[in-house]
Amino acid sequence: MPRILIVDDDVALRAALAKHLQRVGHVVRLAADGDAGVRAFRQEPADVVLVDIFMPVRGGLATIEKLRREHPQAKIVAMSGVTTAVGLSVQQHAAALGADRFIGKPFEAAELVKLIEGLLGTSRPGA
Repeated sequence: MPRILIVDDDVALRAALAKHLQRVGHVVRLAADGDAGVRAFRQEPADVVLVDIFMPVRGGLATIEKLRREHPQAKIVAMSGVTTAVGLSVQQHAAALGADRFIGKPFEAAELVKLIEGLLGTSRPGA
């Protein structure tokens, strides 16, 4: 079963994503900020890490950069409801730091599942 690490400061979103991903067969762990996410990945690597861009403590961009530097094989999906910040494309910045994919919030859970399956090279029967 694919292992997913969700790093997001939004408690309700983390819970909703975890519930949906578990329902389709993923093992899910949660982290409330980038530092906790990096620690969780070090303790038990995940197949895919979902990282919110704007979080307190260690933001998503710094988290992506650190994960990519320490774990080059990690599959990382950046998530954000903001497309530009200070005139820069959030998606392009995340990709430059090592995110494999970007998904804009809000998104449908099925869209996220499809994105994860694409990264892992898997698909569910009937999907």
